[in-house]
Amino acid sequence: MLNYLPWFLTSALYSPNFYQLYHARWEAIDYTHAYFILPVSSWLVWRKRSQLKELFKIHRPQASADYAGISLLIVSLAIFLFGWRQEYLFISTLSLIPLLYGMIIYLYGRAIAKTLSFPILYLLLLVPPPLSIIDSVTLPMRYGISVATEAILKAFHYPIVRDGLLLSLGSHEIYMGAPCSGFRSLSTIIALGLIYVYLTKYALTKKIILLASVIPLAILGNLLRVISVCLATFYFGNSAGRKFHDMSGFLIFIVLLAGMLGIEKLLNKDKN
Repeated sequence: MLNYLPWFLTSALYSPNFYQLYHARWEAIDYTHAYFILPVSSWLVWRKRSQLKELFKIHRPQASADYAGISLLIVSLAIFLFGWRQEYLFISTLSLIPLLYGMIIYLYGRAIAKTLSFPILYLLLLVPPPLSIIDSVTLPMRYGISVATEAILKAFHYPIVRDGLLLSLGSHEIYMGAPCSGFRSLSTIIALGLIYVYLTKYALTKKIILLASVIPLAILGNLLRVISVCLATFYFGNSAGRKFHDMSGFLIFIVLLAGMLGIEKLLNKDKN
């Protein structure tokens, strides 16, 4: 029963954070993939239940004098208190990851903590990044996509002119707003790609290659999406362009899926 008390206290401690995250913060910064991070992490732990049972037989679940675990707990609580006092949700939420590590090491031992490393680290994807970091990432992405869109459509002799983030295509104007950066899709795809690569049975080198392909494939998919929106606007008007913009996110996932399947096929060539 005593082993459940730290988990109850941790849930109580972080419940105000998760209340803010679920009710406002993630939606406000277009970080909506974070809604499924905690359930997926819990599912990954549940998948390891047989392995954990075997480890529990070897390492009986009891508090140990592991100073690494105690140190992590103390540092994590200090970070949480600092973030809470400063009303800095990023810092107070980030403290959950080292706190979980420290608690698991202290209560169950390092072998259990090592086994649960990925599910714990996966929770980093639910930590809301500061707006300054989001802006520093999305703004260059928006400019890059607008420049590439202009170059490609010009190569096909479309009457396109770019002025910063504003694309003029014939009599239509398309502004490359924040959603056009692809940040939302990119963060979602990274979260899904990490799970996909983690669950594969490939060697570490192949896993790294697959994971490294996620970002360029997502950027390519977003570029195709923006070009498609421009063409829909050019041929069918602004209303059709807006409608296609709202439903064209699937293009990114198609490019990602096709690209990763193609890369997997190349990686498995040596097996044939």
